[in-house]
Amino acid sequence: MSRRRRDRESDTLLNLDSLMDILSCLVGVMLFLVMYTVLELGSTSFEVTVPSPRDRPVDSRRVIVIASAGTVRVMDTGRPVSDLLTGAEAVEMQDVGAFVRQANLSPPTDSYFQYLLHFDEEAAVLQGRAQAYEVEIRELPGERGDSLSTPDAPSEYAALLDDLDPDDVWLEFFVDAASVGVFRRARGVAEERGFATRWSPLALDFPVTYDLAQDRDGPRPRGTYSKPQR
Repeated sequence: MSRRRRDRESDTLLNLDSLMDILSCLVGVMLFLVMYTVLELGSTSFEVTVPSPRDRPVDSRRVIVIASAGTVRVMDTGRPVSDLLTGAEAVEMQDVGAFVRQANLSPPTDSYFQYLLHFDEEAAVLQGRAQAYEVEIRELPGERGDSLSTPDAPSEYAALLDDLDPDDVWLEFFVDAASVGVFRRARGVAEERGFATRWSPLALDFPVTYDLAQDRDGPRPRGTYSKPQR
């Protein structure tokens, strides 16, 4: 009986020795592959192109890009505000109300938004008539924006950027929590076209009203407030 036990113990030791030999060979091969890879990488040069952020052009105006609900929408207030205020300098104080109502009969729009003019009489008394105009921005029904989900598909967002000059315009992104991915894609498209950009974590609650005395080129994270639909 004792001889059989010794034979079994010897067989077990032989099996473990064989396993250790196999593992040692595998470790040696892996070390060789790692050393070879490191040597090859050390002798190879790589060229990586990283786009550098552009500074805002001097005397440029701001165009807003709203990243919300997984899409992006361009808000360029320049032309709509100019249309609303056409002739405002020549309007007498007693005629301002009629002027505002006339401007809002056919309010200007762009691809995603409608723009209306308002007049704050209290601000006019305290600060002057020129400081009392406000713009209300409403969303156009059914216009969701561009998801940029298919890189090779035609992009409305890219087409709108192509109509802007990066030497005259810089872009500010307003980004909500659900749209970080589409914001990154949109910012990449803008930087490829040479636009200076910055972004703010902000979700606008439309309709949005802002004071023209402070910002002619659209609402900002500060000084923006929402009003009930009139």
